[in-house]
Order: sequence, then C-alpha cells, then structure tokens
Amino acid sequence: MAAAHERTDGLARWVVLVALLCLAIVLICVWVLTRDYWIPAVLASSAVGLAAGIACHEFGHLLCALLLSVPVQLVSIGIGPVLGRGQIGKIRFELRAVPCAGFVRCCPQPIVRRSMLLFLLGGVLGNAALIGLVSALAPAVVPDPGHDYLRPIVLVQYYFIIVNLAPFWTTAGGVRTGTDGLQLLLLAAGTMRGAPR
Repeated sequence: MAAAHERTDGLARWVVLVALLCLAIVLICVWVLTRDYWIPAVLASSAVGLAAGIACHEFGHLLCALLLSVPVQLVSIGIGPVLGRGQIGKIRFELRAVPCAGFVRCCPQPIVRRSMLLFLLGGVLGNAALIGLVSALAPAVVPDPGHDYLRPIVLVQYYFIIVNLAPFWTTAGGVRTGTDGLQLLLLAAGTMRGAPR
C-alpha cells in the first residue's frame, strides 16, 4: 500500500513538473515572438511571490505554534536539496533548492482542538498577511507602473490559500500527511490522530 502511495506521489510530481515546463516554454516563445518584456517581469514577480508565499505560510504556522507554546523541531522552506541550515534555540531551519512547498514539524502535535485549529490556519493567515502588506504598501512605496508587477505576488498568495485549504493527501518532509484543509476536515470530524473526540 505504501509503495502505491509513493508511486502516485512520484507521478504527481512529474505531472506538475512537466506542466510547469510546458507553461514556461509557451511563455518564453510568446516573449521571443512578441519582444514584449513584461512577460519576464511578471514571471520574476510570480517567482518572488512564490518564495515569499512559502516563507510567510510556514512562518505563520511557526508563529501560531510559538503563541500556543507548542515545541517546534523544524521549519523547512522549499523542497529538494538543502541549501542551508541554521538553528535558533531549539528550532532548526532549512532552506531548500526549490521554493514551492515547505513544512513545520511540531513535536508533539497540538492535541487541543482550538490549538490545532489555530496552528492549521496559521499558514493561511501568513499568506493573508502578505496580501495585506503588499496591498497596503504598494500604492505608497512603489511607483504606478510597478503596480502591475505586484499583482502576481498577490495572485500567488490566493493560489496558496486555495491549494492549502483544498483537502488532499501529500508528502511533507518524507512523511505522508494531509494538507491544512484535509487536516481541518479531519479535526472537524474528530478523526484526526491525537485530537480529543
């Protein structure tokens, strides 16, 4: 059974990579044919939004865990090979090569329903905070033509919120787990491991 899940996860990763590669090829072809330079600028701002979104999402989980006095072992931003490691107190931090996912490992997991609810919503709250920050500061700090390049950063945050609240199984840090949305559903149903019924 575990081997079937690993094959499915590997296939899903390849499908996502191939889809992203096809999208990149189409965008590069459009850019080369039209000689319009807004396309690479939008792609760059989307990449910045992706990296900032992952960081804000994971730090939202971290902040909620710290507010709840839940011990955090590891905060990992990105997937793939580790580019850098660090430690602050008892919390280890990892920066990985591809900034398209991340996770916060608590030990033990929060077992009180309200604590788990706040911890799970912390990531989405981190993305919402970034939306608010970009929306509030953009008109005051960035000149008018630059606003077009900040919109992709905000759109990527909405994407993160939707994807993280969608209920499905995934793998984080080599451990099969549910997305925040799936864990919220399991918590609401009282079937989450460690959650009191």
